[in-house]
Amino acid sequence: MLIISTSDIHSPRYLNDFFLALRDIGGIKADIAILAGDLVERGNYQHFSPVYEALKNRAMYIVSTFGNEDFPENRVFYREKYSSVIWLDDEKIELEINNKKITIVGSEGILEKPTIWQLNHGITEDFYMKRFEKIAEMLCNSNSDIKILVTHYASSFQTVFGEKKSAYPFLGYRVIEELSIKNEKGKKCLPNIAIHGHAHYAKRTFYIVNNVRVYNVALPANKKIITIQTL
Repeated sequence: MLIISTSDIHSPRYLNDFFLALRDIGGIKADIAILAGDLVERGNYQHFSPVYEALKNRAMYIVSTFGNEDFPENRVFYREKYSSVIWLDDEKIELEINNKKITIVGSEGILEKPTIWQLNHGITEDFYMKRFEKIAEMLCNSNSDIKILVTHYASSFQTVFGEKKSAYPFLGYRVIEELSIKNEKGKKCLPNIAIHGHAHYAKRTFYIVNNVRVYNVALPANKKIITIQTL
């Protein structure tokens, strides 16, 4: 199974970079295109149109989660206007590709520390811990051949290396490491692959954490679209 993945296009800000990156992968057609949020700038969902048009014939499925720039109040419009995209917002989808069962769990993700803006709008650490438990439940209850976790915020700090250390708590959370603890209790909660964005200035964008392949696919960090091959 072939996956192509990116995030943080912030269309139209990095739209030209996205087109160049898409050109660089040639004419390949993937099984799944996975987008890990921050698709547009400041919630202007209409600017997703050129991204969608460029991808719609490049993959069998397009699966996307939302980022903090894909404002919650506008997410219904993404679903209405781009209905062929599988939008995941603390949700999962089960697919069958090449006789393999695939579960994809998608979420905006978790921050170790909410931003001041989030705190002022009722998004607290407790909110994020409840989200973590929901993500864990979806993964733990899946018996698919391949499990993929897609979040906008980083699911491990290993793939934000290069960012300022003081920024780490506002870039993500040790999701994979915490899921490993549940694994040790006899549950199969770890995904095979974890994909995230958000960390624009990371210098290390791939790392294996407790046998999970973790990819930071943020376009500003990679300057390319990430291709992922599974067995």
